[in-house]
Amino acid sequence: MQDKVSDEKIQIVKNLYLSGISEEFIALQLDLEIPVVIQILKDLEVYK
Repeated sequence: MQDKVSDEKIQIVKNLYLSGISEEFIALQLDLEIPVVIQILKDLEVYK
């Protein structure tokens, strides 16, 4: 799943999430599905 997402987007997802932005808003802004955003965050071990 994460293979289809660029490294740049993965880093942006992490930075936005760590700055307090919700998963739903990140998904909306980056044109990703919410489960994809959550999986990226879990893979990076930052999802709470």
